[in-house]
Amino acid sequence: MSHTDTPDHANLAAALEDAREHLKLVPDDGWATPANGLDWTCRETMAHILDDLGFYAMLLSGTHQVEGYAPLMEFTPVPGRIEGTLWPEEDAGTEVMLTCLDVVGGLLVAVIATAPSDRIGWHPYGNPDRSALAAMGIVELVLHTHDILSAHGIDYRGLAEVVSPSLDRIFPHATRTEDPWHDLLTATGRTPATRGAAWKWDSGSRTGCDRVE
Repeated sequence: MSHTDTPDHANLAAALEDAREHLKLVPDDGWATPANGLDWTCRETMAHILDDLGFYAMLLSGTHQVEGYAPLMEFTPVPGRIEGTLWPEEDAGTEVMLTCLDVVGGLLVAVIATAPSDRIGWHPYGNPDRSALAAMGIVELVLHTHDILSAHGIDYRGLAEVVSPSLDRIFPHATRTEDPWHDLLTATGRTPATRGAAWKWDSGSRTGCDRVE
């Protein structure tokens, strides 16, 4: 497998299973708790994860690509809360959250596994190919899983074997040490020294094409 093919769908699948195993520890009544470092509750943070994974899947699932995300309606179940498209059932407990993560995450895994290698999606930080979308999905998943779990005092570290290639793929200039999880937290403003710092990744295609047909 070449560098441009990593991370891949198997890396994303592994990250999803690991996140689900840890999120099982969140109590059913814990989803209204504010997520650590965010202005969202844990439920809203899960909805954000679902939207990320679902919309990333849609970037490569169609055969007629367009600029921008799929024009699906966004809404909020409660006035004043964040808007989204893929909302878990309101007041649902942990098992429902895990089911939603499994089925929506599985869509992105399947799309990355089966989309043509030269298919390019759209993103404001660079139009992504399959490996970039895998890295984007992994990064959003593990970071926001951390935000949810740390709000409940639950230890969590994204798997080094999936975080490291994701850093290589979309954070090529990030400071690297022997601890890829700490490096990811540093690159995304989640350490004491970098808290609140602006950041963005580079999700541009590495397949020789960076435009949507």
